[in-house]
Amino acid sequence: MREKLRLHLDSGQYGKISERYHFEESGMSLLQQVGSLTEKAAEPVLYYAPLPEHGKKDERLAVIVTLGSGVDELQCRYTDRGRLTEGYMVECVAMELLKAAYEQAAERIHARMGKWISGFEFVGDSVPFDRMAEIFCAVSPEEVGYNQAYMLSPKKTVVFLTSLCQSRKDSYCHVCEHCGCPACPDRIGQTASAAESRAMGRTEGAAERRDRPEENLTYGYQRIFGEKG
Repeated sequence: MREKLRLHLDSGQYGKISERYHFEESGMSLLQQVGSLTEKAAEPVLYYAPLPEHGKKDERLAVIVTLGSGVDELQCRYTDRGRLTEGYMVECVAMELLKAAYEQAAERIHARMGKWISGFEFVGDSVPFDRMAEIFCAVSPEEVGYNQAYMLSPKKTVVFLTSLCQSRKDSYCHVCEHCGCPACPDRIGQTASAAESRAMGRTEGAAERRDRPEENLTYGYQRIFGEKG
């Protein structure tokens, strides 16, 4: 199943981005400008398909969510011109767009299947990389691919498995309680400045880390930062 998503961030969400990543108040105008371009560049798509496991048909789903290649191209234009602040802003906005895509994906799946997704089992975290081919075979995404190092294209893409549940209170909203990613800027106890430092380091040192795919691809959330997908 392929469904286009519609994503938009309001002024309150941009305020949270500014606060979370410690942008100066004077930079809000630039953040919203870059954010608007990021939203326009995004072509968010949801893919999902039943993936029978242990004989449980239609209770497990393979899911792929992508923001499309336009966001990658926008970020590259900024970084190629040495405009790292704007490039970093694209990453931050992409994080929020992807989180919004999770919410919308859950709603779409519920509308279609009458059940909620219970969480996120990301490829490279709780799901081995060697299951990527199985997932892609089941879902057959048109605009998403991966290479021999399991690096996804477009970069702002996540691949995960999920179980379906009847109750929304038991669904994806509790994903952060089981988070295994110490670099996630939404992690409890994580400071925004630390997350920002890591993200800026990723932008500047991405070329060096391409030779270490085992370090680059460990958790789905981080794919939207570029180095993880």
